[in-house]
Amino acid sequence: MVAAGELGDAEIEARCDAFERFGAQALADASWSDRERALLDYAIALTADPGGMRRAHVEALRAAGLDDGEILDANQVTAYFAYANRVVDGLGVQLEHVDASTAGRIPGEDEGE
Repeated sequence: MVAAGELGDAEIEARCDAFERFGAQALADASWSDRERALLDYAIALTADPGGMRRAHVEALRAAGLDDGEILDANQVTAYFAYANRVVDGLGVQLEHVDASTAGRIPGEDEGE
């Protein structure tokens, strides 16, 4: 697994764009590492059918080289995003698109500071 901090902005943006534009097709066609593929499969399974999760899902992550701490992280991040999305969807909140070049910038902040 590649940590987000190890990827450049362009790589992160390219991966995000692939998901937005191609959805499941991007998952099938992308050149993901075995670890990334295992994490994606796990996240998709947990999101789509949380009640259907079995020991085999965790064992697939172990077989891809993840340790217990990394598996717990993957579980918590996936579950948190599912929760957060359901809260937002349940309240009918419409989110704005965030431009990667301005993400994290404080509104009104001068770019030169």
